[in-house]
Amino acid sequence: MDTLGLFPLGIVLFPESVLPLHIFEDRYKVLIKECIDSGKIFGINLIESSKLHNIGCSAEVAELFQVFDDGKMDILVRGLKRFKVKHFTESTYGYFIGKVEYFQDADDEIEEYVLMDCIEKYNIIVDNLVDLKIEKLDILNIKTKMPSFLIAQKAGLALLQKQTLLEIHSENKRLLFLQDHLTKILPMVREAEHVSKIVRNDGYYNPFNFRG
Repeated sequence: MDTLGLFPLGIVLFPESVLPLHIFEDRYKVLIKECIDSGKIFGINLIESSKLHNIGCSAEVAELFQVFDDGKMDILVRGLKRFKVKHFTESTYGYFIGKVEYFQDADDEIEEYVLMDCIEKYNIIVDNLVDLKIEKLDILNIKTKMPSFLIAQKAGLALLQKQTLLEIHSENKRLLFLQDHLTKILPMVREAEHVSKIVRNDGYYNPFNFRG
């Protein structure tokens, strides 16, 4: 098992995604500074309703935007690998240190028509969000082996839906999950303002606009 400093947050970080964070608590200022100084990674786990979900995603500091006089920081983090927390203890600085096991997907085949359908539905929604600058997806330009996490970044998923997706051990099952979700929200695209609020609040950087 590996050891990670844990950063519980009210967000879900996906592998290969990037998220801006404002670091203000003393214990996490220590954790993030340690990671920046030594090149270490840390773990982000969803915490909601006082429950810490044990499936999380490791992260690296991709960019340090600003350090304030009081040590607060604005950073950009990049998701790496998913893990399961087996147990954790509190460090002397107050943040949790977890013993974690990384896991990968089952070795399954992606059903091409499911991926194509997800991309088609995603692009229809993007076309209707005229007030948001989100690029459409082109299957020929998708480099990742986990396109579900790319699509999910701006698919308007609720928080626990994101956590469910993170925990699924199959790319094809994640795509089926997204296919069902996108099919359900498609009738709402005419209410573009409603959908755009959901997508705007996803928090992720537009994956095509970050090249760090």
